[in-house]
Amino acid sequence: MSLVAEFTVRLPRFEGVLGGVPDMELVIEGMTACDPETLSVTFWADGNDFGALETGLGEASMIHDVQPLSDRVDGRKLYQIRLPAATTTYWAWTDLGGVLLDGTLSHTGMWMRMRYPDREAFSEYHDHCQARGCSFELTGLKCTDDAPEDAHDLTAPQTELLAAAVDKGYFDVPRRITMGDLASEFDISTQAASERLRRGLSNALQNSILDGSTSNETIDHPNVIGGRRA
Repeated sequence: MSLVAEFTVRLPRFEGVLGGVPDMELVIEGMTACDPETLSVTFWADGNDFGALETGLGEASMIHDVQPLSDRVDGRKLYQIRLPAATTTYWAWTDLGGVLLDGTLSHTGMWMRMRYPDREAFSEYHDHCQARGCSFELTGLKCTDDAPEDAHDLTAPQTELLAAAVDKGYFDVPRRITMGDLASEFDISTQAASERLRRGLSNALQNSILDGSTSNETIDHPNVIGGRRA
């Protein structure tokens, strides 16, 4: 049995880059080690102030080679940057067998969804973050079987937004709430809310979990790691 964990890690150095553009979110598309000291990170920037974002990225001392890879598409732009591996926890989770499934960086922290081979590996990563002084908030743990994880599982933010949209009448005719109102409730941009809702709907339909069926075991207390509270 492997373990899928959802958590937020506070990374002040990176959050500072987004402090002036709080409506921007960076959705990780890929992360690769160029060498033991350098990472290449590709991400979609979602929001309204790309000029300020690019200025912040360019002025950050630990970020190098900022490359826009696309024009603005549906309110998003694709970028690639390089940064020192030592400013991240990349080697800690890769050495423990962790696999990054989803990641979003905002001014409030780095939300991550990761697979670990077992609870012990995740506990070691948690301890590594604590030792580095990184604030760590665990929001979910789920045991899975040994088969590859279904790529269409909903993330916690997608589930929360989808549930709110249904409950508050976004899908009613006529609608009882707008996308802007939903975005305000979750303190994200309208574009980010729209994208999250689309992804959540797609994942829910493709994974057939709207009927409530699931073969995965969910751990009762998401704030407990290896018998202790995170």
